[in-house]
Amino acid sequence: MTKKALVVISFGSTFDETRLKDIGGIEQALANAFPAYDQYRAFTSNIIRKRLAERGVLVDDTETVLQKLQAAGYEEVALQPTHLLHGEEFEQKVLALKERFHEAFRSIIISRPLIVSENDYQLAAAALIAQLPQLGADEGVVFMGHGTPRNNNRAHGCTYVKLQSIFDAMQQPIVIGTVEDEDKPNLDDVLTQLKARRYKHVHLYPLMVVAGDHANNDMYGDEPDSWKSQIEALGVATTGHLNGMGRYKSIQALYIQHVLQALAEAR
Repeated sequence: MTKKALVVISFGSTFDETRLKDIGGIEQALANAFPAYDQYRAFTSNIIRKRLAERGVLVDDTETVLQKLQAAGYEEVALQPTHLLHGEEFEQKVLALKERFHEAFRSIIISRPLIVSENDYQLAAAALIAQLPQLGADEGVVFMGHGTPRNNNRAHGCTYVKLQSIFDAMQQPIVIGTVEDEDKPNLDDVLTQLKARRYKHVHLYPLMVVAGDHANNDMYGDEPDSWKSQIEALGVATTGHLNGMGRYKSIQALYIQHVLQALAEAR
């Protein structure tokens, strides 16, 4: 019998609840959908793996997992990144491995991050809207994305701007920003939008697969420079939702579809 493995690759998190519900939610959904594949976990963040190891929680990087699979005699390997976008982390720490290991297995298949194709945008937007509470006339939603040093907005079709345009076309009271100040739209842009829209209350959500440090501190921490504090300084009340996208069933379903498509394309 052919030995098959599915490696679920995440950036990682030091937050226990996040690893259990956000990353773990995706991993469990994929395990249920692909029972013929033995499942393995990999984290791409060196810092997170180091911090977890100091606490006795050991997680391999992707290269180490692939080396172990090769030694164990696996023939077919599929890699599913849980990263939100096709950015620097995905390219350097996932895609770059395919050439290095292409002779190690009979087949090595790399699926794509959550939002890449035109269809991905529409499906992800609908999945996010489905998680929102019933909003009053003077309420809005702010999604905080990560952004990227390579400026994902320019490099990949204005990712965050594109999502914003989809929400606008659907007449949803949603404002998107990125935590990276040098990226666009940033917090200043979000505050400008909130002033113009005159919301009295906004719900803050991480536009991130994993709700870790950025969500708990940058977005909804008590420091004066957090998004919560800056928005409340405008006289706008806030409610924080500290859950990553990975725990949404509708988002998990998109990752399952990505694996199915990658396997079909490889045949």
